[in-house]
Amino acid sequence: MGYANLGMFSDALEELETLSPAMSSDPGVQEFKLRLLERASRWQEAAGLAARLASAHPDEPRWFIAWAFAKRRSDSIETASKILTDAASLHPKDPLIQFNLGCYAAQRGDLSSAQSYVRHAIALDHGLEKLAHEDPDLEPLRQAHLLD
Repeated sequence: MGYANLGMFSDALEELETLSPAMSSDPGVQEFKLRLLERASRWQEAAGLAARLASAHPDEPRWFIAWAFAKRRSDSIETASKILTDAASLHPKDPLIQFNLGCYAAQRGDLSSAQSYVRHAIALDHGLEKLAHEDPDLEPLRQAHLLD
């Protein structure tokens, strides 16, 4: 934690490698490692870990969101969208999956789908309305005056 707090992500990740197999498989340790990989911009590794977590815990939407987030950076928005489209079938009422699908659609220029996803996300969680007006990925929707 000390290394992470100092922004020394690689050092923190090295320390995690010294943990016993039982300790390193702890869900909290796995999540901490994922966050470190993200903060270190080690997107390929983050995507791999998030994919494993999503596979092991398909009931947890956050792992799919993390997987898509990392794949967007390491691969493409199309790959990230596919991950979240599949996740949406498992978690149709998860507002963050819908919101992120809207962000990805907006970035691809599919404003009709983006608007639909974002509206659905806001209907599921009204707190996302403020974020919709600030998220840079949704700028194409704002410029087209498609956000209410």
